[in-house]
Amino acid sequence: MKTRLLLAFGAAALAANVQAQGIDLKLSGQINRALMRVDDGVENNWFNVDNANSSTRFRFNAEGDAGPGLRAGILWEMEYKSNASNAVTFPLRQVSPTLDERHMDVFVRGGFGTLRLGQGDGAANGASEVDLSGTTVAHYASTTDIGGAFQYRTAGVLSGASISGTISNQDFESRYDRLHYQSPSFSGFMAEVSLGHKATDIVEFALRYSGKLGALGTLGTLAGALGYSNADDPVIDIKTVGGSVSWLHDSGLNLTFAHTTRDLPGREGKFSYLKAGYKFGQHAVSIDYGMGDDQAAAGDEAKVYGIGYVFTPLAWAEIFALYKLHSIDRPGVSLEDINFFMVGSRIKF
Repeated sequence: MKTRLLLAFGAAALAANVQAQGIDLKLSGQINRALMRVDDGVENNWFNVDNANSSTRFRFNAEGDAGPGLRAGILWEMEYKSNASNAVTFPLRQVSPTLDERHMDVFVRGGFGTLRLGQGDGAANGASEVDLSGTTVAHYASTTDIGGAFQYRTAGVLSGASISGTISNQDFESRYDRLHYQSPSFSGFMAEVSLGHKATDIVEFALRYSGKLGALGTLGTLAGALGYSNADDPVIDIKTVGGSVSWLHDSGLNLTFAHTTRDLPGREGKFSYLKAGYKFGQHAVSIDYGMGDDQAAAGDEAKVYGIGYVFTPLAWAEIFALYKLHSIDRPGVSLEDINFFMVGSRIKF
């Protein structure tokens, strides 16, 4: 592991040589750490975690001229989480870090759009997570990034039903080896398509929008996305459909909504999410509510309520705090709520 890290960071030393060849190389990344308090009705304790809402990572971007009107390059991004907030539990308070790939692809960009080949985002990744609130480092539609591995208790005993197993924003297929095309932007709209493989063959489509509303943008900014993915599973083709929309007024008021459905064996899993927030100066605060229906089993109704705050004193530094409560209604079973409190900081470089 140490050897791999040394090789990764050692590549930065080659920057001067690479730039001399006409390619610009940039190193960037972040460290995101937090203290997380968890109470499941029986046990409670503090955890020192990596905030999986936006994990600790580093990346290399390299790009150069490849011909008239063409640019080409690479994106190589790795994740290195110690005690990830979505992996720790009361029995497992220490989770060793692993070096995991996020992006590792080559691309060419021109008037036709951008074509990527390799490991990276599928076309619809993030389509259910569009969010202009300024509080995503504290909480957003992927509600299981904080505490997803914790299990609900019934009569004081672990039930086997975890938070991540009962509620998910079902955000399509994330990152995998694929061929990915992204169109140019037309009046704020952009289309994407990808074909790849992640255990099964996957095809994804997305339509995205970002722009100002009203004359001279007086009604604020609107951003949104619609996505579709089909994972060719041997038992059932897992189709996911949905998206999100977020509106930010110049006053700082903002609203976000997301909804997805996914074909599962014998049922349809559903997710709905609503967030309201306010941004003022260096501060942003928001409250949210999410609900997952029939995701782990027919009749399940999992819910999450949260409030988050982010202070950004500098462009490269954030301090955040979050409280949230997870609950689930399951026919014939009484399951205890789980409470979370987290405070931490993300530093970018």
